[in-house]
Amino acid sequence: MTLSLLPAAWASEDPWGEDDWGDDWGEEMVSPWQPVSGFVEGGYGGRLQSDGAGLPRQTLSEARARLETGYRSESLSGDLRADLRYDDLVEGWELDIRELSVGFALGERIDMKVGRQVLTWGTGDFLFLNDLFPKDWQAFFTGLDDEYLKAPVNAVKASYFGQYANLDLAWMPRFESDNYLNGERLSFYNPAAGGPVAPGFEADEPSDDAMAARLFGQRGSVEWAVYGYWGYTGSPEALDPQGQPAFTRLNAYGASVLLPLGPGLFNLETAYHDIQQQRGGSEGVPADKLMLLAGYQMELIANLTLGAQYQLEHLVDYSAYRASQPLPEYAPDQNRHLMTLRLDYRAMQEKLTLSLFTFYSPSDQDVYLRPQANYRLDDHWSFAAGFNLLGGQEDHTFFGRLSDNSNGWVRVRYSY
Repeated sequence: MTLSLLPAAWASEDPWGEDDWGDDWGEEMVSPWQPVSGFVEGGYGGRLQSDGAGLPRQTLSEARARLETGYRSESLSGDLRADLRYDDLVEGWELDIRELSVGFALGERIDMKVGRQVLTWGTGDFLFLNDLFPKDWQAFFTGLDDEYLKAPVNAVKASYFGQYANLDLAWMPRFESDNYLNGERLSFYNPAAGGPVAPGFEADEPSDDAMAARLFGQRGSVEWAVYGYWGYTGSPEALDPQGQPAFTRLNAYGASVLLPLGPGLFNLETAYHDIQQQRGGSEGVPADKLMLLAGYQMELIANLTLGAQYQLEHLVDYSAYRASQPLPEYAPDQNRHLMTLRLDYRAMQEKLTLSLFTFYSPSDQDVYLRPQANYRLDDHWSFAAGFNLLGGQEDHTFFGRLSDNSNGWVRVRYSY
């Protein structure tokens, strides 16, 4: 009878309510802000030969500091990746915002991502048929981390997740080009000049928008996708009426499949690049192009992986295209064949990675070799070194025109 007059907590096995206090005070408050991380890196690279256009021996001389953080809540996410770098060759101090985006959901099936971001899709390894988002070719040919080949872009991306297929739509309010080779740090052979040039030009980018779409899904073990792109060529491949480099409007359509085959993975991708008619009498307009890519990757032995690809580029209506070129004798062949080979070997508990990526064109008879080594000392320090080796039998082919830019490079990184 006495117990019935006491508070319920006192009548329990825990009269002081310690379990309740523990529940209230023991829960750890998880902050929606992600931890800050990043790295500091220095890189240096130089030519293995003199440059016929008079560019300096150095091809890479920079220091950069990366900062990464983000925000995660039930209804909102955000990401920040920014590099502050000093380029001793061309650009001086520069703030490179690689990602500054906000993500949120619209209902149960639609995700949105708005802001500066890196967009990518397709099945190729360093070969891009349907991935026509901006690339940084200057970074690729001078020894920066492979991450920097994919350049950021301001975009609105919507992703719909359906029962049978998914859809990605990416709208770029203003077209952004590749960081193309323009002679600032890498020269190239110009048939009109009869030798290597370093013009240092910067073509005017169109002020129009661009759009890309991907419908994709999986049936059994087969991943499939179809693609569309409506924008411009990534590099200025034409000449305007004043003889200055100009971009060309491009529509592209393609498809791909990726599936297990034997001990590895097989991918097949195709694309049609439809060059739109130019107004104003532009010269050197690229031809419509039909492209095919087949690839295979597998583990040969423990820690050694192999990847091989074959790509065909077929120029449509070749006779008309050749006749439109200012120097038709230097026009590319109607069919360009390109093969790639990747070998990656990991050792010392995967602290050391040795890799070789080879581009070889039997039709152009030119080659590009990318041997490199990466060593991770611990959770903070890592080192990388390698070469970009370019050459060909003819000066005007895709890799042959860059032969004066063969270089070696080293990078040292401290991650925090």
